[in-house]
Amino acid sequence: MVDQTLLEQFISGSPLLQLGFFIIWSGALSALTLVIGKFSPKIIQWSRFWQVWLITTLLPLLPISFNYSTGIIPESLKSAFSDSQQNLMLHSNSVVTRIESSGALQNFIFLVMLILVLGTCVSLFRFSLGVVKVNKLLSQASNKTDLKVFSPRQQQIIANKRVRILVTDCSVSPFVFGFFRVSLVLPQSVFTMPAAQQALLIDHELMHIKRQDPKAVILFRFCSSLFWFNPFVSFMEQRFLQTMELNCDSAVISANPASKLNYARALIASLKLNKSTFDSGVTSYFSGPGFNKQDFENRIKLAMSGHANKRLTWRARVALVLLSSAIGCFAMAAKPFLSLQGFDQFTGDGIVPVLSGRISSGYDDISDFRGNRPHQGIDIAAPIGTNVVASFSGWVIIADDITLHQNYGKVVLIEHEGQTQSLYAHLNTFSVESGQYISAGEKIGTVGATGRVTGPHLHFEVLESGKHANPENYLDLASLSAKAGRL
Repeated sequence: MVDQTLLEQFISGSPLLQLGFFIIWSGALSALTLVIGKFSPKIIQWSRFWQVWLITTLLPLLPISFNYSTGIIPESLKSAFSDSQQNLMLHSNSVVTRIESSGALQNFIFLVMLILVLGTCVSLFRFSLGVVKVNKLLSQASNKTDLKVFSPRQQQIIANKRVRILVTDCSVSPFVFGFFRVSLVLPQSVFTMPAAQQALLIDHELMHIKRQDPKAVILFRFCSSLFWFNPFVSFMEQRFLQTMELNCDSAVISANPASKLNYARALIASLKLNKSTFDSGVTSYFSGPGFNKQDFENRIKLAMSGHANKRLTWRARVALVLLSSAIGCFAMAAKPFLSLQGFDQFTGDGIVPVLSGRISSGYDDISDFRGNRPHQGIDIAAPIGTNVVASFSGWVIIADDITLHQNYGKVVLIEHEGQTQSLYAHLNTFSVESGQYISAGEKIGTVGATGRVTGPHLHFEVLESGKHANPENYLDLASLSAKAGRL
């Protein structure tokens, strides 16, 4: 049975923790929108709000955080080679560490990650099929070059935005699609509608283009597909689509206040004329299968009321930016502390830093090579390029070959809880950098032969309050010693 500490070490070193934080974070932001809606309903009725909120939701997935480290380098490390050197003759042999003995846990985490990856592949495949479906419809539509049915103002927008006008025989709702070049697709039935309703319908679609909505729709759909396992992203996408349509309705009604009745009739007529179930999920519709009855009722009520939503004041926009920035900063600051929970206890449950090797020199060993001074750490022999992982979670203070004595070669120094540090010397390569937070079990570099050595190995030290401590009190080295022996 795998103990709790090992379980925590596994989870802290895997992407599952970050994904879990992402879901919890997005859920908290979704709940916060309910609070915001009570105090300022107009903000959450603004489609741009949901775009900003999506960006804020995705911040925890960025590979950055606000890191903190005291950066204190113990004097014992600075003077480690003042009058003696270390003997680093090493040999290679395979060992079985505690992390290798947890095959069942590894298989479980692998299975969960496999499900996530496969689900993402399927979801992105469906997204791609939606794009292909729309492009196929566009390729079958005819290009309309005669723009006489459009008003001079509409023609100007079409020219300025380089909009491609397409007419299709399919029974679909009018829609716009495109990321770099936008197409306005109109069913043939649109031209059977009264001219006033037809003009309002086209105004609605051109308003989408002016507001850059086609790009936002595609990006939202892509994020929902990529993060299919997070229901809160889908919730934000749905709210965005609803507010996007209402905002376009409001903008068109504001520009044509005397045509509110015709606008409502245009919405109903489009719904009756175009009963197709075509829904790619990557387009914005005037009326289509992607919206439910409640959505249409809200839009018709808005049109009939004539009370178009006023644009948010600049103070409200600045407040939204400041709020989202503050929340984003909190997310960056919270990321590493989430990993700290339960994983920084500096006990005797550390992970052996090298997955294959053998102890060639133990703590306090005496050697002529070191001037008959006690060895301040342990040496684990392994071939060059063997992975080295962090034994404990903490902040990387040093990841270079210039800060400490050159005999250490390439070294990583990590600070942990309780003024405790661990040192990994003579590395060949780095996988971390100074200021980075690292979880127990994560790779920090590879075994090398840099500095003053006689062979490839890892030199590992533990320091408490600046003084060296026996690493054997913090690592389970029984299997290494029993299987490999010591030189």
